[in-house]
Amino acid sequence: MKPVSGLGTELALFGKAVLWGTVMFVVYDILRVFRRIFPHGIVWISMEDLIYWIAASVFFFLRLCRDNDGIIRFYILLGLVAGAWVYDRLVSRRLMRWLTKIILSIKKQLKKIRKKVKMKLRVRKEPRNTEEKE
Repeated sequence: MKPVSGLGTELALFGKAVLWGTVMFVVYDILRVFRRIFPHGIVWISMEDLIYWIAASVFFFLRLCRDNDGIIRFYILLGLVAGAWVYDRLVSRRLMRWLTKIILSIKKQLKKIRKKVKMKLRVRKEPRNTEEKE
């Protein structure tokens, strides 16, 4: 393949880089939501981050190889950062607050249901005393 040339193709590649940065940040937000649903320790969080960054690097490398023959240009890196930054400023914080409220509400409802189920199970498991005491 020929390297990308011309202003139009470079602008298109910059736009793709902005989209890539946004997608990478959206995936990280999904990981953050997972962490809020299932809290866990620093070791697992570190492993998740390591896997995320390896996957993000492979994704970026494959996109770069496909669209620009693997040539890294400054404006591509700038596009990645710009996409992530715009998503973070316009969407991410509000979305995370909204999702946190929903998650906490669902957890609260599940705890109530679990409590009711436990109470019913206890009542059923208790042996019935048919003999009357005098």
